[in-house]
Amino acid sequence: MPTEMEVWSLFWLATLANAAYFVGLAFLIWVSFRAANMAGDSDNLIGKIVVSIFCLIIVYQVNFNFGAAEWVGNGIAGVFAAMQAQGTEISQGAQNFISNAPEPGAAFNLVPDALSALFLLCILFMQMFNIWMKK
Repeated sequence: MPTEMEVWSLFWLATLANAAYFVGLAFLIWVSFRAANMAGDSDNLIGKIVVSIFCLIIVYQVNFNFGAAEWVGNGIAGVFAAMQAQGTEISQGAQNFISNAPEPGAAFNLVPDALSALFLLCILFMQMFNIWMKK
């Protein structure tokens, strides 16, 4: 069984990797808004379809990133819970982490929570309206 410090280090390493991935996605969200703006000003149907697909892929990837962040948190909380169940003394911070995790030890899930779903839908609607609605 790993030590608590090793588990915390693994958590921060995974969180850092996820954050770096999100920085790239934030840039791609900006690119997709720019592309949606340009496609909306055009009468090119193929261009509008391609940009729509690009926007959908970016929103899906952001959802995947959110799911990965939740999965990491649930996994780490599950490890802390298993350590505690085996009698290992864990810190108050680790106990709080377990109690604040949505589902400690849960498998990866692409279904976003309500706030994340609202955020993703806002991005998607703003992009699609920009592409397909008359200005």
